[in-house]
Amino acid sequence: MATGSRLAAARRQLSAVEGESPLDGVLITDGANRRYLSGFTGSAGILLITASAALLLTDSRYIEQATAQAREFEVIKYEGPPWPTVAAQAKRLSAHRLGFESEEMSVDSYRRLLQALEQEAAEVELVPLRGFVEQLRQVKDAGEIELIRQAVEIADRAFEQVAAGLRPGTTEREVAWLLEVAMRQRGADGLSFPIIVAAGPNGAMPHHSPSDRPIQAGEPVVIDMGCRYRGYCSDMTRTIVLGEAGEQFWHVYQTVLQAQQACEAGVRAGLLGKQADALARDVIAAAGHKEHFGHGTGHGVGLEIHEAPYLTFTERGEATLPERCVVTVEPGIYLSGWGGVRIEDMIVVGQARSQILTTAHKQPIIDLAS
Repeated sequence: MATGSRLAAARRQLSAVEGESPLDGVLITDGANRRYLSGFTGSAGILLITASAALLLTDSRYIEQATAQAREFEVIKYEGPPWPTVAAQAKRLSAHRLGFESEEMSVDSYRRLLQALEQEAAEVELVPLRGFVEQLRQVKDAGEIELIRQAVEIADRAFEQVAAGLRPGTTEREVAWLLEVAMRQRGADGLSFPIIVAAGPNGAMPHHSPSDRPIQAGEPVVIDMGCRYRGYCSDMTRTIVLGEAGEQFWHVYQTVLQAQQACEAGVRAGLLGKQADALARDVIAAAGHKEHFGHGTGHGVGLEIHEAPYLTFTERGEATLPERCVVTVEPGIYLSGWGGVRIEDMIVVGQARSQILTTAHKQPIIDLAS
């Protein structure tokens, strides 16, 4: 979807916001939302959008970049704090009811904005908004899905290369570095999140940070990794064993795999996030591991590694999954003192069935004889 179409969609939402009257405009301060609507990739800037105007306010470092990238926007330079310039432009555009991203704006920035409006445009009313752009970002266009697919491909092939060469004695930290290098060599712009390598008992911690602990033969190793490619993220998890695996591992692994397969087969547009979560959670509970799966089954992925919608049993799971959202499916079982198993794919949600983007193999045993 071109930025012009995204801008038009944002403008339509100005009249859809609940309240006494439609919004006259909206301020966008979140970096991912700013990029989504304007195409501007710089680290400093504020969008001010009304029914007839689209402004990108930034400082002198980014004027040329913003002009080249955000062709649908009028670029305006500010010096020092941006809020006096924001207030002046809001007054010029007669934006009396002005929405702002309440979840993103800090208390200090809010106070500074209020002060600037009191001095420059006292008639402006600030209206807090949640998810104003995020709900638009849930539905991915063909270009976004292709960029995500390429990010997934980079991580998949990097995992397979590194995993095949692992041997006992390699530390968690060394594995994480090998994976990062392999992804960058394949064209990744960087990591989408810090890589998780959790061996043996460390695998019982879903978000364990890699340590200098050497990996032992026969123990489960949870590897959770992803990269950014042209702004878009990938996210995948595989659990492997160097050499032979014991009976407990196979019981846990097969349970998690069956839970993931059940969810991937059943997820479709129109389900609530909590219904999709239950597709995997019920399998794990039936196997006697209800208390060993504490996190949600999945989350949206796009310009950010965690974004709406969410496949979860919590309040976030009350939202409906739209067609063409991209989400993870990542059930897990975590046993204190032993370790964990998590398997994660990324999928594109469809009306009747979903498309699995992740192609990295799920064969957990690394043959030490090869």
